[in-house]
Amino acid sequence: MMSQMRLVCYGISFHETSLSEREPVVFTASQQRQVLRAISRQPHIHEGLALCTCNRTELYLYAEAGVDTKGFVRRLIAELNPKGLEVWRQHHYIYEGIAAVEHLFRVAAGLDSQMLGENQILRQVKDAYSASIEEGTSRFFLHRLLHGTFRAAKSVRTHTDINAGAVSISAAAVELAAEQVDLAGASVVLVGAGENAALAATHLLKRSIGQLDVLSRTLERATALCARLQTGRAHTLDALAELAGRADLIVCSTASEKPLLTASDYAYLFGQRSRPVVIIDIAVPRDVEPELAQVAQVKLYNIEDLDRQVKTNLQRRSEYIPEAERIIADHVERYSQWLESLNIKDVISELVHTYRALAESEVQRYAGQFDPAQRQVLERFAVSLVKKVLHGPIHYLKQSAQDEMVWDQLQAAELIRKMLLETKRKGQP
Repeated sequence: MMSQMRLVCYGISFHETSLSEREPVVFTASQQRQVLRAISRQPHIHEGLALCTCNRTELYLYAEAGVDTKGFVRRLIAELNPKGLEVWRQHHYIYEGIAAVEHLFRVAAGLDSQMLGENQILRQVKDAYSASIEEGTSRFFLHRLLHGTFRAAKSVRTHTDINAGAVSISAAAVELAAEQVDLAGASVVLVGAGENAALAATHLLKRSIGQLDVLSRTLERATALCARLQTGRAHTLDALAELAGRADLIVCSTASEKPLLTASDYAYLFGQRSRPVVIIDIAVPRDVEPELAQVAQVKLYNIEDLDRQVKTNLQRRSEYIPEAERIIADHVERYSQWLESLNIKDVISELVHTYRALAESEVQRYAGQFDPAQRQVLERFAVSLVKKVLHGPIHYLKQSAQDEMVWDQLQAAELIRKMLLETKRKGQP
């Protein structure tokens, strides 16, 4: 049955595309759910995961081998944002089978990140997994894959220093800001109240900034972040124009589908300032229209302007890459061995061989208590008993791979292997 199924990853990332190219294929939280629901409606795509970060958009599909998953993904992209279809066609990558497993392990461990060893990516993978569970697109196969992913990522972080003094996108943004404006005593406006915004605020507070204003779509979220930081003033986005006009630094990190700072609304406001304002936009899609950079009193930067921090990060941690890659390879091999162990034909063969050998062993053990004729009856009885005991499990495993039974059959193979084969091997002298 395993030969009838395949794991495939389709993605686009910072390796192949610029920020402006990538923006149309970045999924919002609601679009991510839309993707998962589209997967759940496909009868021959049994499981799926949608991973979207500021640097990548990836879909992991566990589907029947004959399914046109590439066409399915292309149609999804076109439906969500037709503008992203051409860049997807030109720049998307594909990983299949164990190559997709290895790629996901490397992504979660921070080995494929713009900031080598960053911790935030693991949280984003876990969030994507949680969403897939809630939408019912992660079942037995992806459960095992994602938990294997988390173990691999943890092992890399435990046994190497690849994330020592980890530099996240947020931390790098603050480093860049510090080069452009004196942060000590500065007035900072933080647009967004998510995890990246919280990380940026934490790094900013270490720089002894003056006033911190936190803006979010809801006052509750802004207030919650201020409470978490134990400082700052909470506002809704309605206060953006007033606060932006007098801020020294604006850090933007929201999940807005459209720019919040547009040239039409803010060019004149910023142009009237007596001193420049530094704007660091780490949102994807961008919160700030690029045209605002043309205003003399605006110094605008986005995540593509973090190259120097990226290079420093890479140099600092590159010595740990070989060991991290070795750990990933070890976890991929373990996963591959587990996957191979679920081959239905092999499980059935081992089951029959193991328990027939057990029957023969028991016959030999008690053979001395019977005469030759009785011994033959005992042998037939033992073989017959084994056949009857194994009939149910074997019949279930041999069933055709009906759509709704795929994950059940895989799980059955796993349970049978653990309960009737591994336990038997460990328990026998």
